[in-house]
Amino acid sequence: MFMDADTPNFIFKGINAVMDMDCIIETELPEISPNKRYEEITVLGRSGSLHETFDDYEPYNLEVESVTIPYDRLREVKQWLRGRGQLITHNDYNTYRDVICMMDSPTEFENEWGYFYTFDLTFQCQPFKRKVNEQSLPFATSLVFHDPGDETAKPYLELKPTGGNVKLTINSTSLAITNSSTEVIKVDCEHGKIIQGSKTLFSKGEWPLVRPGENKLTTTGVSSGTILRRSVYL
Repeated sequence: MFMDADTPNFIFKGINAVMDMDCIIETELPEISPNKRYEEITVLGRSGSLHETFDDYEPYNLEVESVTIPYDRLREVKQWLRGRGQLITHNDYNTYRDVICMMDSPTEFENEWGYFYTFDLTFQCQPFKRKVNEQSLPFATSLVFHDPGDETAKPYLELKPTGGNVKLTINSTSLAITNSSTEVIKVDCEHGKIIQGSKTLFSKGEWPLVRPGENKLTTTGVSSGTILRRSVYL
């Protein structure tokens, strides 16, 4: 992956727009932060309004304007710029966004002198960015670790149990897993799944979260494991 921080560029689905597709992007890519979602509540007899939030964020659109490509690459580029994938931009190449490319919407292509096409793109982005190639942290039965993100994250863990019941605690939140064997347990806090082999395990408690800053992880019934923090950035 190579991108010059001073040259407008992006990588979508692992393909570099400038180097792999001969794109020329004439305008700087915007840097956008998501807005926190608020619900406005109006109370009869009270002036103004109240605002309630559950600390979740809204998706947003990232516009890429004035993209120019060679005439003979139009079909290839149209096939590439569709659907869902990971987006990395030149002005923040250490993180990626989960996006849907809006190229499938009607787009007017302009044939300039018979040699180039120009068009605009819209990437519909999920609120958070994540670290490119984030590495899992190994641990024995406990771990104190730092999360560099901006908001609470939902981690992924792989645990090597000793067999029987397992307890996983991050900070003050605990999750108890029952009737495990000694095969690796995969705990996906984002999607609410606990898998051991081809079997779904039962659990009790709350899904542990990772907060920005220092965190403490402890386990019982486990000989070793790894945690992928899935740090999130605004």
